[in-house]
Amino acid sequence: MEEINYAQTAPAEQPKIPAADAVFAWASLGLGFVFTHFAVRYFGGVWGGIFWALFGVLGAIFVRVKSVSVKPRHITVFAVAEVFCFVPLFSSNYFVNFLAATFSFILYFYLTVAISGAEFFGRHFILDLLMSVLVRPFENFARQPKSAFSVFRGRSRSKNVLYALLGLLVALPLTLFVVYLLMRSDQLFENSMNEFAEHLPHLSFSVFCEILFAIPIAMYLFGAVFAARGSAPAHSENAPEYRVLPPVLSYFAVTPICVFYLIYIFTQFGNIMSAVDKTLDYSEFARRGFFELCAIAVINLGVIVLIQAFTRRNDNDARPLVLRVYTIAISLFTLLIIATALTKMIMYIGEYGMTLLRVYTSWFMVLLAIVFVLIIVLQFRDYAIWRALFAVFTAMFAVLCFGDVEGGIARYNIAAYQTGAVEKLDVGEFSELGYSAAVPAAELLKNSHDERLKSKLKDFLESVQVTDEYEDKFAYFSIPRARALAAMERVKGLMR
Repeated sequence: MEEINYAQTAPAEQPKIPAADAVFAWASLGLGFVFTHFAVRYFGGVWGGIFWALFGVLGAIFVRVKSVSVKPRHITVFAVAEVFCFVPLFSSNYFVNFLAATFSFILYFYLTVAISGAEFFGRHFILDLLMSVLVRPFENFARQPKSAFSVFRGRSRSKNVLYALLGLLVALPLTLFVVYLLMRSDQLFENSMNEFAEHLPHLSFSVFCEILFAIPIAMYLFGAVFAARGSAPAHSENAPEYRVLPPVLSYFAVTPICVFYLIYIFTQFGNIMSAVDKTLDYSEFARRGFFELCAIAVINLGVIVLIQAFTRRNDNDARPLVLRVYTIAISLFTLLIIATALTKMIMYIGEYGMTLLRVYTSWFMVLLAIVFVLIIVLQFRDYAIWRALFAVFTAMFAVLCFGDVEGGIARYNIAAYQTGAVEKLDVGEFSELGYSAAVPAAELLKNSHDERLKSKLKDFLESVQVTDEYEDKFAYFSIPRARALAAMERVKGLMR
């Protein structure tokens, strides 16, 4: 009779999950609830910044505990991401706050792949970013519940408590449905359940749903940070396989638009001569074609990206001379188009004043102009263009987030009206500027003698007051809001 070797058939002992993993797993669940219950409910408010700031801090602690190698450049990007989490304190523009939160999200997730070995803002930046957002978190998706439940491992009593809670959680939907049917079937039972519910602590069904949705959010966040412990995705340094377009095809595909750009340049000399002779209708020139020119600039950027990415190159993947010439030509044409568009916008603002849309589009066109300059430089010498783009975008985005753009627009329009540069002050457009416009509006109300204008200013300030009464004091706290309330308090007597 063959002897059985029990040592070989015994199941292998599962590796012990570190306590740090378990702590971060439960912390990520708390973060998930902050997101579903606060950040989503109070969209564009300070809770979004709190959520991402906490995620960054907890992720940094986890990486530090796990002794993952972090370099000064990673700390710099982390600091930038943390700074932009504070944008809701300096801006009452919910759209800008959302963009700032998105920017912090991108930087945090890119850091998870950068500190695991990816080239810092290298040539594969986009692929690394997509991997950090779309692939790596899901590769470690199941590690969050495993780490969270590891605190119950080896403790039979704790296991039973866990199983009991899971059983109740599984039974809850069916139980609620059965109770609902029973209440519909009998009035006395319905009255009893309603009376019982009145004595329960207030816990709405929406909170239960928020807790459920917090679980996958926690698994995603945990998976992203946990991936930083591994190795970054490897990329081949050979010529990419997607460079399939014959060079001649690419060149002739972009030649027609270059010809028309050349014709457009010559036609602009007519506008310049008209401006010199003072026969140009500034109003018509400023009003016509700005957004079309913006669209052309964006299309040209897409064309350059496509021909650079898909056109076949030399054996060492170096850019052919003709490809560089076409890229430079399209970039120069685009810079001229951007200069024309900005000229139109400056003239339009000078005649009709500023609005958020006019400032945003002008900001975007300046950013595009810098991008095309960097593209031109790249055709003459190789350098880390993604690092330069990161620095430029961060600086310009900081102006948009921390520069009180809305208040600046209101002050400019008021000053232009007072100096006679614009004929009419459109107070109705102040509503899109929100709290930031309340301070200059209150100052104008105090100093103006135009009763009709004062009436419009009072209406605007009263609408700001109504907004303040309906918005949560903490979730939507901001410095512009506090300054607006203080300014309206100073002119309270004039608003009656």
